[in-house]
Amino acid sequence: MSGLKNEDWNFDIEKLKRILPKLIRENDEIKGAIITALSGVIATGEDIKELIQQMDRRFEALQEEMNKRFEAMDRRFEALQEEMNKRFEAMDRRFEALQEEMNKRFEAMDKRFEAMQEEMNKRFEAMDKRFEAMDRRFTGLDKKLDKLLAAFGKPFEQFGRNIVLNILKAEGMEDVKIEPLKLRNPKREILDINELEIDGFSESPPIIVEITSILSDIKKIDKFLKKKSIMEKIHAKTFRGFFVAASTELTPDEKARVIAMLTKEKTTLINL
Repeated sequence: MSGLKNEDWNFDIEKLKRILPKLIRENDEIKGAIITALSGVIATGEDIKELIQQMDRRFEALQEEMNKRFEAMDRRFEALQEEMNKRFEAMDRRFEALQEEMNKRFEAMDKRFEAMQEEMNKRFEAMDKRFEAMDRRFTGLDKKLDKLLAAFGKPFEQFGRNIVLNILKAEGMEDVKIEPLKLRNPKREILDINELEIDGFSESPPIIVEITSILSDIKKIDKFLKKKSIMEKIHAKTFRGFFVAASTELTPDEKARVIAMLTKEKTTLINL
């Protein structure tokens, strides 16, 4: 139709559009002409069928190509999976070997520690036996020392009282009598014992004396000062105190603290 010129369209188009449907229905010749004219531009059923078949063949070829590619990919994944499995199996074997080696080493270390522990136990047992033997020896020495002190105690107490008497004589106090004293304790709220035992006592002048072979504990000082306080309350006067010790196990700092305590309570420490 593109070859037609404008002058070829000199009939009434609108009229043709109105009468054409009737002509097609009633005039076979016109119908045939129209069909022949349209056959070159409109696909027939055979054309469509052929087109569908061509498309089916192309889709089948495409499907087959995709299948081949997927199969190739599957083979590559299978090969990769197989390779990974082999590597993981090799790693598992290496870890198993490493675990076995570590177990052997830990077992060897356990045996060494057990042997060391056993050796240490034996040594500690031997040391315990030595300490027990030493304890028995010290217990025996303590008993011997107790006996010695018991035998030495009375003469030493008198020796301590004589030292205090000599100090008093040097101060001009003659004819002072210092004697040991025992009495019921009337002031248990001060010192919770039933009986007071005083190593040296004089009411006039008021003197109180404590005598010990070894000063090893400040508690002895505290106990003596409480005895002194009780005697002062009984006699309603202040007593001068003397604490006589043959030896001391106190540190220099402890000894200085003891001297300060005694001085505050008008008591002299005599450390022989």
